[in-house]
Amino acid sequence: MFDLNKKNILITGAGGLLGGEFTKILIESGANCFVLDIDQKKIKELKAKFNNEELNRFSEFIIDISNKKKLQKLNEHLNKKKIFINTIINNAANNPPPSKKKKDVWKDDLEVGLTSVKNIIEIFSKNMINNKDGNIINIASDLSIIAPDQRIYSDIKNYIKPVSYSVTKHGIVGLTKYYASLLGKHNIRCNSLSPGGVFYNQDKKFVRKICKLIPLGRMANRTDYNGVIVFLCSNDSKYMTGHNLIVDGGRTII
Repeated sequence: MFDLNKKNILITGAGGLLGGEFTKILIESGANCFVLDIDQKKIKELKAKFNNEELNRFSEFIIDISNKKKLQKLNEHLNKKKIFINTIINNAANNPPPSKKKKDVWKDDLEVGLTSVKNIIEIFSKNMINNKDGNIINIASDLSIIAPDQRIYSDIKNYIKPVSYSVTKHGIVGLTKYYASLLGKHNIRCNSLSPGGVFYNQDKKFVRKICKLIPLGRMANRTDYNGVIVFLCSNDSKYMTGHNLIVDGGRTII
């Protein structure tokens, strides 16, 4: 069950909260992980968590995934080394905390969260098509199902969850269904995972408010999605495609 040996998994946003957890559990499960992030410091911190044997299955690439040419060069580099990426986890997202303000959030969010996902799928699925084997996992959000409840952010001065976040996460589900339909004939499956909010020492008032919206009464721990991501990466999910798997403590059922 859930055997990931011989799986070559490309993970974007690997230096992030969930990206790091995904990388750790996948390497522990026997996969070779090719981790992408724009933040070299975060990748260095992630790398330090592995022993020497595990580092043999850890390959890092500091890259801006919104740059299509760099993605193409990475694919060419892997091709020259005869490395076939058979699984992609599109995890990267532009989701700055409320304390960081950007002038053009809409453009940045869609560039990283949608356009880059489309480019990665189109570039790396070419080898999948040739090999008649592939698995694409797009990380969405519980906010791919529902609208953000702006009341939980009311204690944060001058902040509302931006519309671009909702559009991006809803769009991820649309991309998932599109490519599941398009690539299925090549034995390539494409699913999305919609996680709920993860606790990482947020403001106590915010945590109390959001927990009232969740039937299980708590936010997710950072490891709560590990089993799900291993399942989606494994051959045990081989007849599953076009599905948005919601793991949110029940928040979206209300």
